[in-house]
Amino acid sequence: MSQNKRSPRVLQIERPEHHFSYLIAPNGDWLASADGKTLHVQGFVDDQAIWDIHDAGFRHVASGLVLESTSTEIGRQSQLRLSGAGIAADGTAGDVAEFLIDHGPDKLPSQYLEHLRKNGYVSLPCILSADIVDGLQMVGCVEDYEDREPDTVHPLVMDASVTRATTEPVSLWLAQQYMQHWDIRLGHPPSVRGLEPDDGKREVSGWHTDYPYLQGVEDRVGASGSLVLGMQRNTCVSDFTLENGATMFKLGSHVEGVGPHSDWGLTSNTMMPGHREQHGLPYSGEEATVIEAPAGSMMLYDARNWHCAGINLTGKKRGAMIQAFVPSYIIPFMDTSAAFKAFLESDIIDEVTERQSLELEKLMLFEIDGPQGQHAITTDAELTPRIRARGTSFYAR
Repeated sequence: MSQNKRSPRVLQIERPEHHFSYLIAPNGDWLASADGKTLHVQGFVDDQAIWDIHDAGFRHVASGLVLESTSTEIGRQSQLRLSGAGIAADGTAGDVAEFLIDHGPDKLPSQYLEHLRKNGYVSLPCILSADIVDGLQMVGCVEDYEDREPDTVHPLVMDASVTRATTEPVSLWLAQQYMQHWDIRLGHPPSVRGLEPDDGKREVSGWHTDYPYLQGVEDRVGASGSLVLGMQRNTCVSDFTLENGATMFKLGSHVEGVGPHSDWGLTSNTMMPGHREQHGLPYSGEEATVIEAPAGSMMLYDARNWHCAGINLTGKKRGAMIQAFVPSYIIPFMDTSAAFKAFLESDIIDEVTERQSLELEKLMLFEIDGPQGQHAITTDAELTPRIRARGTSFYAR
């Protein structure tokens, strides 16, 4: 470790000049085409659901199929026609429905997936619309909202932007494809946090892998093997830069089969009182890469990648929403059921689509599905004290 030398590589993700569009049905599903001739709606986004503005309508990017549209403006409702026939809510010809034109990705999902499989990470630049970013900044008390006092209620019930960002469809599809498991969950409830400006003294996060591996923290699961047990999604609520503490990575480390080097400064050590004063900051040399990206971007990566939070050398908080994805058979890192119940009981549920509500439920409700039927898994207030009375995690043996 070095207290003074900070010379990581910087990989800059540029703001795209062009984004594709989604055409969203009244229930929140996406209009798609599998054959370039007919239409349907589906509950996920792959290449079949990507459209681009074409003259006074839309062109299906994968096939070239062209639709007539009463509007091409993002955020507007539009009626669509295929060869003169009105398009109904289920994508078939029939009673003309209103489809919402929405902000989409800058590349086809398959192009992102190719990069993710090859490199173990992928950037989705400005994948979130400006209004979602603004909502997240309000929830996280960052940027224009830095003077706002943090709310004590769960972020999911503060603003619909938290649900909309959590259910962002391209990153969900990529996680499912990369982990080769359609039934994925969140490892902990959604939250938006601000990285405080560094004061030169506070203890900092060190190098580690993410849940469920947690090497450099608790060393729960070995990093070797081809089975992917976790992915991480970092959402840039603020611009991510080297100066404000954007995440550092050792890119490609997900295939090394080992956790981060102890002399790089592991989280299990760097968070200990006095460690920074005695040993300095975690490693930030040329083997580390900082990925800079504009607000609204997402970074999706294999949880086995070594990484470390940067040091915020600006005078402002840097906002982020950090989320872990795991297959449904992995126990979550934190209970997600209570936060989802709060969402169900809030007015926010009326501000999101039926699809977004369903996706959130799928991500946050763990379940037992056995001979006695389906049961939601939650924490138990009476049994929890028994666990805590042991004083030591089974993983720490």
